[in-house]
Amino acid sequence: MKVELSSQRKLDAIIAQIDKLMLSDFPHPDSETALGIVRTFFEEHRGRLEKAARSGDTESLNRVCVTLNERITQYLPILGFLLRSTNVRNSFETYDAIVHIAKSLIGPQARVVMSSEWDASPLAYPLNVSILPGFALIGMPTYQSGNALILPLAGHELGHCAWVDRNLEKVYTTRVDELAWNYITSRWHEFRSAFPEHSHLQPIAAQLRQNMFFMQIIDDITALCLQHVEEVFCDAIGVALFGSSFALAFHYLLAPSHGQMRSLSYPELGVRARFIEQYGGYDLAKVDFTSFEAEFSELPLKFENRSDSFILRCADSIVEILGEHIFQDAQEMVAQTCSMHMPSDLETDNILHMFENSTPARAPKTLADIINAGWKYTINNEESFDHARRSLSDWVSELVLKSVEVLEFRRRSGNA
Repeated sequence: MKVELSSQRKLDAIIAQIDKLMLSDFPHPDSETALGIVRTFFEEHRGRLEKAARSGDTESLNRVCVTLNERITQYLPILGFLLRSTNVRNSFETYDAIVHIAKSLIGPQARVVMSSEWDASPLAYPLNVSILPGFALIGMPTYQSGNALILPLAGHELGHCAWVDRNLEKVYTTRVDELAWNYITSRWHEFRSAFPEHSHLQPIAAQLRQNMFFMQIIDDITALCLQHVEEVFCDAIGVALFGSSFALAFHYLLAPSHGQMRSLSYPELGVRARFIEQYGGYDLAKVDFTSFEAEFSELPLKFENRSDSFILRCADSIVEILGEHIFQDAQEMVAQTCSMHMPSDLETDNILHMFENSTPARAPKTLADIINAGWKYTINNEESFDHARRSLSDWVSELVLKSVEVLEFRRRSGNA
């Protein structure tokens, strides 16, 4: 079979699949809108394929077919995500509140799709799906879909969206690059040991900037460190938006670890926890954590060569230096854009009083206040609750979700 015929059949099949998905019942319009955009995107490939086939240029045709295969591979998981966003296991009650936080943080153009995912940790496709500009695609672990207390982790995923929307990688690159230079030149003996092939170099900036191999090392360090900075920034956004409940949800889902080696793309879990405790602005000792960092432990990464180990140590050192600054930046961003969504101790305690009387919140003001009250209720009643009748998690989630519905009603009626 000719390659253009195979490609044509695959293109027809992916468009037909999208058409079937569009017959689903969509509780919120953004999923359907996203599907329509993806369908248009693949229809445009039809014209490119037909033009390449008519040209008789085999090389051009192969490039178009390769691109089509790449796009199908790239966007098929997105289609699955959009389909799962219609599943009743999702907590649709929280959608309105999350959308309004996203629009405040990112801008009125933001669109949100929330889905349950077969992944143990929350995830996001944050505004970087090129054909879906402005879409925040947030996935929460499906086995926790009924647990409203993990919702603060969506704040971390919205942080990824803000990172991309504000082009914060560019903002931090210069500072990270400078710190990478400082780290290497102050540890020149370690550098020469890790990169013996460059042992002839001298720590003279003018000469080093002319050496393409050294500059590549700097680029590698900067690229890795920026991934870590982004994750810390997203934690800081989550804390600023949800307060102590972010730390509690973070601990609930991730502590002590998932039993795997540390991911190269992330700072150590313990370091992230320490930043949350030190710079988040909340006394976690009040919720029984004498050392939040000590709650987490990961297997260390093992490297086959000293160069990779040196690069990671450099990235870790830079993140330690920038940690407090990153949290300050995130907190300022949330205060400037989302102050109306930030938690209040007084409002949280008012809602907690309602929960203690088995009543949803009467006049909640923010999603964060509701969830913070839910966590306080959980901590206060863990030992005395009658777990034989129903789980505490189910009961608290019911109180939280009913309160979130009240929050949406008040917003729509102008009383929030």
